[in-house]
Amino acid sequence: MGKRGVIGIDIGGTKTLCALFDERFKLIDHINFKTAPAKGRKIFSDQLTETAQKLARAAKRHRLALSGIGVACAGNIDSKEGVIVESPNIPYLEGCELGKILKRAVNLPSVIGNDVQLALYGEHRMGVAAGCANVLGVFFGTGVGGAAIINNEIYTGSGGHGGNIGSTLAHPIGGAENLQSHGILDQIASKASIAGAALGMAAKQWAPNLYNEVGTDMSKVTWGALERARKKGDKHIDELLTSRLRIVGISLSSIINFLNPDMLVLGGGLTEQMPRLVVAAVESGLREYLLTEISKDLKVKAAKFGNKAGAIGAARLALKKLEN
Repeated sequence: MGKRGVIGIDIGGTKTLCALFDERFKLIDHINFKTAPAKGRKIFSDQLTETAQKLARAAKRHRLALSGIGVACAGNIDSKEGVIVESPNIPYLEGCELGKILKRAVNLPSVIGNDVQLALYGEHRMGVAAGCANVLGVFFGTGVGGAAIINNEIYTGSGGHGGNIGSTLAHPIGGAENLQSHGILDQIASKASIAGAALGMAAKQWAPNLYNEVGTDMSKVTWGALERARKKGDKHIDELLTSRLRIVGISLSSIINFLNPDMLVLGGGLTEQMPRLVVAAVESGLREYLLTEISKDLKVKAAKFGNKAGAIGAARLALKKLEN
C-alpha cells in the first residue's frame, strides 16, 4: 500500500458524516447516519464504531494505508484527551471519550476538535479562503456556529470557545438572564428559530407551498423545504430568511470592524441550500455598518466544501498532526 488515506468525521446536531479520503483529499467513500440526540450514547457509539470499521475496510479495498482519523464535533472539545467536554445540541455526548471509542473500533489514532473551527480550517487550507491570513467563519446549522483564523492559525481562545458567534448579542433586551430566550444570534438564525417562525407562517397560510409540503410537522421544516417553498413563490419565507440573515450581518459588523479579516466565510446547511440569498442578505446588513477602509479589505464568500467542510478540515488536520 503506497498511498495514504485518512478518515474524516463530522458530528453535527442532526447528522453525522463519516468520509474516507486519499492523501490528496479526494473523497473515496462516505456514510451518513442520524446523530439522533434522543437515542443516547450507546446507540451512537455502536453506529460510529460500525461506520469507522466499514470505512477502514473500504481503505483496504482501495489500497490506502490509513494514517488516522480526524473528528469534528459540535461543542467544547478537549483535543489533548480526545474527550467531548460539552455539546449543547448533543447532550448525551458530554464527557464522551471519543478518541478511545475510535481506537477500540479500528486501532487508529485520532485528532478531535470543534466542528466549526475545523470546517473553517478546511476552507482556509484548501477551500474558498486559501491564501487568506485572517478569516472569520459563520456556519448556519442546528445552531449558529463561528470560528476564526488569525495569522493563519485556528483561534481557539483560552478555554477552546474562541469563535462562539452564536452568543453574539443582537437585541439587548431584558439583561443577561434573558439571553437564552432571545437577543442572541442563536435565537435569531438557528434552524429551530427560523423553522418555528416559518411553520407559524405556514399554519396561517402565509406560506401555502411550505404548508403543502410539511403541514404542521416541525421536523419536516428543513433548509431544503424552505428553499423549495421560497422558489415556488412563498414570499413570506423569503422575507423571513432575508431579515434574519440581515440581522446576522449587522451583528457581525462590530466584530469585523475589530478584527479586520481578509474574508468572511458563510457555510452550513442553510448556505449550502441557498448560497446567493445567504451571502446577499448577510452582506447587506454587514456593509451598511462597516468602516469604509475595513469594508474595502473584506470579501464575503460561501464555503466551497458545503456539508463536507467539517469532515475535510478534520481529515486535513489529522493527516498533518499524526504524520509529524
